[in-house]
Amino acid sequence: MKEIISSNVLVQNKFTMKKMLEIYQASKQFEGTTYLYSKHKAVDASNLSKLVSFLLTVKPQTSLKIIVEGTEVQNHLEHIKDMCSNHVSVLRMSEKRLINTAETIQL
Repeated sequence: MKEIISSNVLVQNKFTMKKMLEIYQASKQFEGTTYLYSKHKAVDASNLSKLVSFLLTVKPQTSLKIIVEGTEVQNHLEHIKDMCSNHVSVLRMSEKRLINTAETIQL
């Protein structure tokens, strides 16, 4: 069954290109979808060009929400946060929710 979980993080430093590629590769390998959301803009992290454009506009001290949808969401979210440990600090983590696929929305 699909699950969804999110975490709010505070960006400490600008993302490097290497870090952007790591996020992209992890998102491509994940059996689900990873979204990054900030200032009313959301991006699918498995789309490299959109991810790079999005992260280049995120300035330090900006709040960023990481949203993970799929299976094994807790592990993937932890992996993404660990990967970004030099760039972000965790503000808040939401509970894991089960998704009824008949009632999903499109971003």
